[in-house]
Parts: sequence; structure tokens; C-alpha cells
Amino acid sequence: MIRFDNVTKRFDDGTLAVESLNLQMASGELTVLVGPSGCGKTTTLRMINRLDEASAGSISVDGVDIRSRPATELRRGIGYVMQHSGLFPHRTIGDNIATVPRLLGWDRRQIARRVAELIELVGLNSDLAKRYPHQLSGGQQQRVGVARALAADPPIMLMDEPFAAVDPIVRKRLQDEFLALQARLGKTIVFVTHDIDEAIRLGDRVAVFESGGRLAQYDTPEALLAAPASEFVVDFLGAEPELKRLALVSAGRAEPIPAPMIAPGADWATAQAAAASAGTDWVLVVDEQQRLTGWHRLAAWSSEQTAKPNVFSRTVTRDDSLRAVLGALVDSPLGVVPRLDAEGRFDGLLGQASLNRALA
Repeated sequence: MIRFDNVTKRFDDGTLAVESLNLQMASGELTVLVGPSGCGKTTTLRMINRLDEASAGSISVDGVDIRSRPATELRRGIGYVMQHSGLFPHRTIGDNIATVPRLLGWDRRQIARRVAELIELVGLNSDLAKRYPHQLSGGQQQRVGVARALAADPPIMLMDEPFAAVDPIVRKRLQDEFLALQARLGKTIVFVTHDIDEAIRLGDRVAVFESGGRLAQYDTPEALLAAPASEFVVDFLGAEPELKRLALVSAGRAEPIPAPMIAPGADWATAQAAAASAGTDWVLVVDEQQRLTGWHRLAAWSSEQTAKPNVFSRTVTRDDSLRAVLGALVDSPLGVVPRLDAEGRFDGLLGQASLNRALA
């Protein structure tokens, strides 16, 4: 959808912002540009809609060189969201969202329907449409900024650190909502951030820039963490990249470990045999419908009495991340965590070895 061919940007004062950039951004994907201050990521974003003009090289959108179209026409087909929302303070929320449709000549009824639809889409109450930006919280203003960018249903959205100005709790919630929104809409999005954790969490692909406007690595988040291309990328990823990788891999990709299982009501001798075959001092209790009812530790269960199984405080599903699995492992008295399927049936037992193999 977006292609940079040997693009360089040098400002009039001689500053080299971007150097010989070659980059392809796929249709329907969210590409994150990340790097330290002054590395050219925002300049790269702004060159896509010609707010900054490239000094050399070419940029194409859907196979068409962007310089072949008038800048105003190009920008009306590209949504743009900035850090502080950039709302017009003298216009109502509804009028802010309606900005581009009005420029495109939509009729009033069509605009009103679109504004109402977008206010609902970004999770705001309809009564906010008549309010002004200063009457909304920072998080609400950012939602309006996203709604305004979506108003004319553009195929491309540019987002310049849109969540950086809000507190961490609101930021996490906005990220969650944005990911859910992108899953429904499938826009081609270019997203700038200086936060590597945000980049890894949101991006289908991540472009890491280093000082001087050079592209250090362009890859999926998982590949970036598994095989950083240079010492700069290693340093920029920060400490504990393995923990970041765990958040990207689903529990469904983990290989279960052997699970010593007995049926409800089984005697101590049966439990002892099952534990011995697995090399454990505990067993799981799983019924005929593959429902997990709990676990026994043999040392606390004498052969003369019927014991009530203990219950796992935490379980995981295939959709949970391996980071969630790690948290459940730490919390588990047995050092293992059961994985359940969508119907709540036992779907395998995960342990430390499961994490190691999944990462390998």
C-alpha cells in the first residue's frame, strides 16, 4: 500500500532527517515507526501525506507516486491523528468529526449519520457531540481525533504518537480499544511512537530507526525480539526481551508436558501409580467429560482416606499469551498450569519446558 524507494529528507538548514529509506508497508497492516528522538520517524510519517516533501527518492501509495496528485487531494484520502488530538477548540465534537466529509461535499444527512456512527464506534456517548474539546478528558479527545481521521473512511491512517499525552492507565485502555477497532476495520496504519513496548504490542510490523534517519531493522515484533539485527536494536529493545516475546506468543502454540491424571473417586494406589509414571508427587483429577476438577499432592493424602481435590486458582486458554502462562506458573503450588479449551475442557498441562520450547 505504501512504498518508500531510496527516500532521503534533508531540511534547508542541512539537517539530514531520513537517509536512503527503502520500506514497504502492506495493505491492512499496522506498521509502527519507533526510535529515539530525532531519528526521522515523524518526518517519515509526514512525508506520506506531503506535510514534509522528500528531498530525493519516491513514495508511492497503492502504486501511484504521491507527487502526481495535489497535496490537498492526497491528504483528504489519508486520516491523520496527532499527539494532542489537534481538535479545533471553537468547534463542537460533532463538527470536528465532520471536517473532512464537509470538505468533500457530503450532504448534511450523510454527515450526521457518519458522525453518529463514529461516535459510537470509538466508544463515546452520543450526547458528547454537542460539547467542545475543552469539556472532554484527554482520553475522550484522543477518541475524537481517531473518529475524525476515520470520518471519510480513508484506506490509510497516519498516527503520530496519539496516546503519548495521556496517563498510563488511559493509554492501555486506548490501546486495547484501538486494537479491537483495527481488527474490525483492517485499515493500513502507520503509527509513530518512541515507546518500544507500545510498538511491540500494537504493530503487525515494526520499523526501528536509529539516529541519522537510518532504518536499523524492519520486522514482525516476534522476529524483532527473537533476532535483533544490531547492537543498537538490542539496546533499544531494553531489558528482558524474552518477557516481551512471551506476550506475543499464544498459549495455543505451547507444547503440553505429560500430565498424571486420575478419575474422580480413584483410590490412592491408582494415584500413586499415575504419579510414579510421570515422575511427580501429585496428580490431576479429570472426569469423563475431560473436565478438570482439581489436583492431589500424594504426601497430603493417606491411603486410608478419600481426599477432596485442591482447585487451581488460575488456568489459561489457547488465546492467552505465554506471559499469562508464566504468571499462572509462578502462582501455582505445583509449578504447572492447566490449559482449557473454549468449552472449559482440559486441553493439556503447561510448565516451564512448554515456555522454553515455544520460544525456541
